[in-house]
Amino acid sequence: METIIYEKKGQVAYVTLNRPDKLNAMNDVMHRELGEAWADFRDDDTLRVAILSGNGRCFSAGADLSAGAPEKYTYTGEFPDISQTQKVYKPIISALHSHVVGYGLWIALDTDIRIATEDTSFWLPEPQWGIATIPCAWFPKIMPWAIASELLLLAERISAQRAYDVGMINKIVPEDRLMAEAEKIAERFCELSPVAVQGMKESMIRASSLDYAAVDHITDTVQTRVMNSEDRKEGSKAFLEKRRVEWPNK
Repeated sequence: METIIYEKKGQVAYVTLNRPDKLNAMNDVMHRELGEAWADFRDDDTLRVAILSGNGRCFSAGADLSAGAPEKYTYTGEFPDISQTQKVYKPIISALHSHVVGYGLWIALDTDIRIATEDTSFWLPEPQWGIATIPCAWFPKIMPWAIASELLLLAERISAQRAYDVGMINKIVPEDRLMAEAEKIAERFCELSPVAVQGMKESMIRASSLDYAAVDHITDTVQTRVMNSEDRKEGSKAFLEKRRVEWPNK
């Protein structure tokens, strides 16, 4: 891959944005390759969890605007990276440092567990350039309205501490502990039933914008599948026999 480093170590996938000379600004190639990495992660049954990070001075400076804006714009809704993560029910951890800007913030908030260094800042500067941020309709679903407004309408930077205080990220760590902390959380995911973890994430994704009846239907479907799984049976046996669980992952 040209713009992504994709590695597999045991049950953990490492997905690293790799355009450090461009501050990991995202171009069409990176969108495509990131989507390919997420599709492979989803389909590889040996993988339980992924860690997303950025190589170089920052996580991502956002979209690569070096080519300028088109004279006439038509929204296509084609974002292969985001569309793939919405189909990934395995947990994804993001390890964030320095600047998390624009589209980089979108993909960071599309992960499940978000860890940032103390100097990390979050910013959606698009209104300064006459651009409406693409995921603006999506942000109020994942954070309080006032915080979404601060990011989207005022184009204000948010520090790591403020991001933590308002629930945008899970943890702040020193820079030299960032990947170690991400790997520690990944190890915890690997200890748990993959069927149960993925079933709960599936329910969260599918039910996030539905009414109660639809949510209840999804809950019924996922719960029935998980409770009848070999993982659930093995978990019950291990509990009764007071031994380590060996998840069948089916």
